[in-house]
Amino acid sequence: MPTILDFVHSVFTRVYPKDSFIFKEGEESDGNMYFLFQGHLKVSKNRPEAGDRSIKEVFPGEFFGEIALISGRARAMSVQVLSPSAKVGVLNKGVFEKLEKTSPQFLLLLLKNTFEKLNRAEMKLEALYTEIHKKEEGSKTTVEPAAKNVAEVSETSDITNPETTQEQASEEAAANKEA
Repeated sequence: MPTILDFVHSVFTRVYPKDSFIFKEGEESDGNMYFLFQGHLKVSKNRPEAGDRSIKEVFPGEFFGEIALISGRARAMSVQVLSPSAKVGVLNKGVFEKLEKTSPQFLLLLLKNTFEKLNRAEMKLEALYTEIHKKEEGSKTTVEPAAKNVAEVSETSDITNPETTQEQASEEAAANKEA
């Protein structure tokens, strides 16, 4: 029975030069997932307000692109070569389907990797949520005293403002005449 390594070593390999993209965010899935044999890659996501933002780095032994392979959706992120070159194994849908049927170890490894990615994403989201919550709390404590001071000034100005006092006195006098 074939092992994961048997399939991985028999997959098509490609060498990418520095700064080239394995794939770009938004591209249609080509039905491939990838294994990094040599080199160093950057995974990034385009943010309209901030441009490309690095999400993580990929090192030899890691795989990526499996979500687009399985779901058929467009690429969610871009992967670019950081090292002078990168040797990448390309696992197409046909080989993936063979692995799916013959190698539960491969599927388990894929599942574990996906859960690790989800856990990392969840931890990042929690950290961002905490950071945003702290900033909001910080801005509330600086805004609330200012708002309180404005309210106090408004209340005080009504009492000390001679025009307001005269208006109130005139209204009270008019009310007393009608009574």
